[in-house]
Amino acid sequence: MKPLSVLVVGAGAVGQVYARHLMLGGAKVTLFVRERHREEALRGFDLVRVRGLGRPRPADRSRRELVRLEGCDVVTTAEEVAARSFDQVYLTVSSTGLRGPWLAEIVKAIGDATLVGLTPSPGDRAMLFAAGVKPENLVDGLISLVSYHSPLEGEDEGTPPGTTYWFPPAAPCLLSGSSRTNDVVMALERGGLPARRHPDVPRMAAFPNAAFMVHLTALESVGWSFANLVRSEAMTRAVRGAREAIAVTEVSVGKAPMALTLVATRASLLRVALWVMVRIAPFPLETYVRAHFTKVGGQTRLILDSLIERGRAAGLPVDTLVALRAEVGS
Repeated sequence: MKPLSVLVVGAGAVGQVYARHLMLGGAKVTLFVRERHREEALRGFDLVRVRGLGRPRPADRSRRELVRLEGCDVVTTAEEVAARSFDQVYLTVSSTGLRGPWLAEIVKAIGDATLVGLTPSPGDRAMLFAAGVKPENLVDGLISLVSYHSPLEGEDEGTPPGTTYWFPPAAPCLLSGSSRTNDVVMALERGGLPARRHPDVPRMAAFPNAAFMVHLTALESVGWSFANLVRSEAMTRAVRGAREAIAVTEVSVGKAPMALTLVATRASLLRVALWVMVRIAPFPLETYVRAHFTKVGGQTRLILDSLIERGRAAGLPVDTLVALRAEVGS
């Protein structure tokens, strides 16, 4: 049987994990990277899979699995992509990374391949369609894993360098869309990456995504300090802004889930949720959030700007969103 041919667009912390597990499932994987990263991608990457809950002790090596991602083909141009044939293509870049003429070039080059969109901005689907993606070829995905370049500042001694990643328990990658969704789920599960079909990923993800970006912005406004967030006026702004963001999202998506609304818009519940997450994460959560979301800050701002624009168009209050956005600058 011919192996599945897969193109992973982007070889960052997320792309490396998807590439590795697709390879474990028997797929032939090609990485699409910028020319300046070609040699690095050809050499391969060190990865560290962390298992379990809570911070592992420095001497506890059983919870860290050191692995390699190597043997992938590497391409850097749409012409190289067009010269090959792919069954599935995974977009693992940030929402801001989708901007530019390269997207339409790649969409044309992959032909009838299944495109798995893993970017979080609410406008990304429209951008994919505008670039020429056929609805019947698109599978929407929600990334649930945590991955980062280690060691983080202040991380335990002995943490190996590389891309560290963790699959949170009971939180598979959710996928929905065309009739090709089941094929994507099976490809990921064969390689040990938890995945499950969902009726409507874009709708389901819209509310937590909107609220989370508001909370992130509030956190950034107090220097990425959890202590500063929970003890300051920033927490009030965070829950007030989350209410505005959820109201804006309801205009296009429908009623928000009650449980999410309660946690996202109640300071007491938000504090409890943060307390729990800090203790179950097998890495320094505050440091990770600062490092990762500083790196993709443009994506956070893009999503917040979209919420403000859509809120104004709908005649809804967005004063808190505007104030938070002003605090973090461009």
